[in-house]
Amino acid sequence: MILQRLATSIRKQDWFTVIIETLIVVFGVFIGLQVNNWNEARKDRLEAETSRERLIADLHADLDAFAVRRQWYAEVQEAALRVDDALRSDPPETIDETWGFVLDSWIAGGEWPFEPSAQIYRELQNSGDLDLIASGSMQRRLRDYYEDSVNEIETLTIFQSGYRDLSRQLIEGRVGMVIGDCLSSAASPEPSQPGANPDSFYENCPPPEDFSLVSHSAENLRESEALRLQLNFQLSKLAWLPSFLDYLDRQAASLVSDLEATR
Repeated sequence: MILQRLATSIRKQDWFTVIIETLIVVFGVFIGLQVNNWNEARKDRLEAETSRERLIADLHADLDAFAVRRQWYAEVQEAALRVDDALRSDPPETIDETWGFVLDSWIAGGEWPFEPSAQIYRELQNSGDLDLIASGSMQRRLRDYYEDSVNEIETLTIFQSGYRDLSRQLIEGRVGMVIGDCLSSAASPEPSQPGANPDSFYENCPPPEDFSLVSHSAENLRESEALRLQLNFQLSKLAWLPSFLDYLDRQAASLVSDLEATR
């Protein structure tokens, strides 16, 4: 309609009307573009908020998982130290001491791999939504946490001790089956619910009926010089794990704090 009037005004050389109607057209286009920009900006803000909340939730899940891992590895380290003490002492004399030594030898080889959960980060990165919530410096910090930390974990775990495999070879198979069945029946760790976890992840497992297998396992463990060397390596690895978990924990907590501050 307005374009028809504009064309008529031009033919009549009614330049004042031409100017007014041209301004109306330009203003209308401008308003339309501005409204579209406002809608796009609002959509981006909503997407940014949703993406930020998803990433924060993922980081909180990591914090929970690190807390559970810290408790679990503390128990593994305590068992490894008891094995080290036992190997430096006289052979156990009682049934309970012998069984405790064999059980600790098994627990000391426990491994529970961990790394930051990067699922949400990867999704945001691949979809381009990461730009909505993170500036250049924040993106570098996220990359350090989700990518560089994983590389560090992989580098550190390449040099795994052979304690786990060797200890299980020295423990009689039927004894290992009893221990495995007992530990598998214990309360399962719940990384997302640290308060729901037991005080100890390792139940007080009863020994098998044929105790001669336990005694033979204890003799095998004590007589193995290779086991002593591998135990030293295992203790070294268990010593740095709490510090590394604390490092990841600080990174995740700092990211959560800064992401929440930009809400």
